[in-house]
Amino acid sequence: MRLFYSLKTLSYIYNVGYMKLLVCLLTVVLCSCKTIDISRPSVSVVDTSLVNLPPSYINIPVEIDLTTQLNEVEKSLPKQFVGKQEQCEGVSFSYKFIREPIDFQLKPSALYYEVGGKFELKLNYCPKCHDLWDENGSCTVPRIYASCGSGEPMRRVKVAYSTSVSITDAYRFNTSTKLKKFELLDPCEITVFKYDATSLVEKQVRMQLEAMEKDIDKQIEGVDIRTSLQDVWKQLEEPINLSGYGLLYLNPKSMALSPVHLEANTKTATLNALLTVQPLISTNKISQQKTPLPNQSTYKNNAGFELAISVKASYDSINKLMNQSVKGMDIPFHNKHVVIDSLHVLGQQNQKLLVEVHFSGSKKGVFFLVGQPAITPEQHFVMHDVAYDINSKSVLLKTAKWLFDKRILEEIQKAADYDLNPLLEETKVSIDQQLNTTLTQGVFLSGKVDELSVSTIILGATDFYMMTLVSGNMKLKMK
Repeated sequence: MRLFYSLKTLSYIYNVGYMKLLVCLLTVVLCSCKTIDISRPSVSVVDTSLVNLPPSYINIPVEIDLTTQLNEVEKSLPKQFVGKQEQCEGVSFSYKFIREPIDFQLKPSALYYEVGGKFELKLNYCPKCHDLWDENGSCTVPRIYASCGSGEPMRRVKVAYSTSVSITDAYRFNTSTKLKKFELLDPCEITVFKYDATSLVEKQVRMQLEAMEKDIDKQIEGVDIRTSLQDVWKQLEEPINLSGYGLLYLNPKSMALSPVHLEANTKTATLNALLTVQPLISTNKISQQKTPLPNQSTYKNNAGFELAISVKASYDSINKLMNQSVKGMDIPFHNKHVVIDSLHVLGQQNQKLLVEVHFSGSKKGVFFLVGQPAITPEQHFVMHDVAYDINSKSVLLKTAKWLFDKRILEEIQKAADYDLNPLLEETKVSIDQQLNTTLTQGVFLSGKVDELSVSTIILGATDFYMMTLVSGNMKLKMK
């Protein structure tokens, strides 16, 4: 009887132990198959303030071909002057002056041009008049007639003008032309009545030549530089398409022009147009109000252009970068492994990226990482200090402590390294194409980007910003 009860007791103990073991095994199996579910952490909904970027400028050398305008000056000015002065008593005269084509000689700060010419002078002289027979008077003796350069080679004259050139605040040429030289190469002396007509010729011809000063100014001031600069301003207000990588908005704010420099050999006027801009690159089109060309500001000497640009982009672009290098990565350790199925950037927490990671392998589910994005001097996008967020730490420690391994973080951080140089080179080519264009007929814009680099990353609520430096050269040519 005792033996029966003993066997029954052993059987009971055995069955109870077996059930406990079975429950334990089932618990392990169920836990290993269960999807890890971690609640999504909150992201920052307030935009952080952007850093103050240094002023950006574009210094555009402007070359204006004056050949057409100088030819117009030549055509518009009279080729011949005539005049006379008749009186009964004393010397009466008539003259004719013929100018030769203008020889334009440009000097650095002024137009200087010499004009050859020749003249003839006819005179008559009456020593005494009376009005006995003619109320206008008549000479008491026969008039004495003489000439200079008439019926013989005309007398030669050399004159020269100088025109100072500047540009007004309203972007128009302002000129001031002065007669600088009047030289009679062949004197005109009338020996019949001992009269030196040189001063008379100079006085009369000079009056005509000085009257030409206003005509010269009118022709040169007619060069329409303002319209060309307005076209440049409008062009710079238009977004530059960066071949699918976003739109570059230069946002011009002011313009200033340097003093005009004249080139003798090429017959051109050169100057620099300095523009201050507030550039921005955005992956989305921005609605902006166009502004008219403002009056000139103060010119400062700079070379080329140097733009500190705030690049605005959505977090989706980081998703693309990180998934290219991390998606599908299989991380083995011990007798388990984790496969990274996809990454999704949710936003930022305290200027750190909050990343949702979908994974499979020995377990499947979602966990969340935080990391500090940065741009290296070699122009690589990287993630520093990658770690689990607070919620993920808590859940993983309770349900899958083996996942709480720094190797996973190290491998993700190592893989989240993207070389931006190919992208930057493509962007440079795209900007170059936009800078080399014909604005309007006879107005050509050319340029080249020498450097394009990215520095700081600032995380916003819905977008992030990269501080970018772009430098190079531009040139405007007008014909």
